[in-house]
Amino acid sequence: MAEREYEFKDGKHYVKGGHVPPMIVDLVTKKAIIPWWINVPLNTTLDDIVWIREDKVEVKPQSNIIEVASSSGEGKYQIKKVGNKYQCNCPGYWRSKDRVCKHIKQIIN
Repeated sequence: MAEREYEFKDGKHYVKGGHVPPMIVDLVTKKAIIPWWINVPLNTTLDDIVWIREDKVEVKPQSNIIEVASSSGEGKYQIKKVGNKYQCNCPGYWRSKDRVCKHIKQIIN
């Protein structure tokens, strides 16, 4: 079996091998699964990729984005973990001096 293999079936991108989990790089006019550097359609997400590790365990890469409902109940906000800090796309995140909104506090607690 080759070091890295790729197959597209049932609407999923199956990547096999490697020690680094698959990631998607957006190059404006195209997207690719790295480190395989396989070109994929622009609407491809991490949910469309199945990583089959070398130890034969299938692992789906996890997105580091958590969705929480707004307090008004009209919509959702996305919280993203970057390093040891969280970022939220709500207006309260940008207004707070410490960049910790109520949605981030909800996740932490």
